[in-house]
Amino acid sequence: MSAPAQTAHSSLKQAPLAGAVFCLGWLVLYLPAYLDFADSAWRRAENGHVLFIMAVIAGAAGARLAAGGIVVTKNLMAQVAGLASLGFGLGAFAIGRAAEAEVITSASQAPVALGVVLILFGWRGVLRLWFSLAMIFYLIIWPGWLLDGLTAPLKMLVSQLVANGLHAAGLPVAHAGAVIAAGPYHLLVADACSGLNSLIALTSVGAIYLYAAKHGDWRVNAVVIASLAPIAILANMLRVTILVLITFCFGYDAGQGFLHDGAGLVMFAAALATVFAVDALAMWAFSISAKERRS
Repeated sequence: MSAPAQTAHSSLKQAPLAGAVFCLGWLVLYLPAYLDFADSAWRRAENGHVLFIMAVIAGAAGARLAAGGIVVTKNLMAQVAGLASLGFGLGAFAIGRAAEAEVITSASQAPVALGVVLILFGWRGVLRLWFSLAMIFYLIIWPGWLLDGLTAPLKMLVSQLVANGLHAAGLPVAHAGAVIAAGPYHLLVADACSGLNSLIALTSVGAIYLYAAKHGDWRVNAVVIASLAPIAILANMLRVTILVLITFCFGYDAGQGFLHDGAGLVMFAAALATVFAVDALAMWAFSISAKERRS
């Protein structure tokens, strides 16, 4: 075996080891922050997806490293850029921990990971690990004031559309802001039912699905991604409609019991089924279009 071939083979064997060392260093750095998040931020509904996304990130990156094709590099420009990104991320982490700012601490994970990947594997490594790096966005813990500002319009929209639809169907339902009156009962459209939480979860699942499906036609991916937000809003309208009907027919306790969680499961199942249907329709439509162009 020639010297260049031996060097390339050695670099291929070093990549999984370098990844393992990176994971160990990551845990040493972030484990104290994760323990704090587990007692606070991760207990909130809007961050319920974080542990699932972390597992996906680790699994996707591990599979890429184990599959080969990523080598330890000594590209000077990539290492300089990596050191800059790593330094920025570590500085943000230190500031976030000192200020007890969850958004800064959690957001620091992206530049730290990017910097280490650049230092170890260069720009080619970034291209091969792009999915895991991009999914770190879902690990950011956003501040409550920002989430409140985003959910308020969604709560108003969902409550208005549901109340108007049920009223048009002949039911005694009206709304005032985010409160829906169904007969003698009054229901507040909470943050969990407003659409933002399910939008975050649905976009993350949609991204994982598209990554796994590996469609060759970028137009199919674009259609599915563009459909996620309206699907999430429609699914939450379905959830609120189910809860209003349950409350109106069976009382307030029925709507807030196990049927409340059941409505959430129905909503997410309906949303995923719709995503798959949009994906299938987009593939069919673009395949028909391609056949017509060839004929």
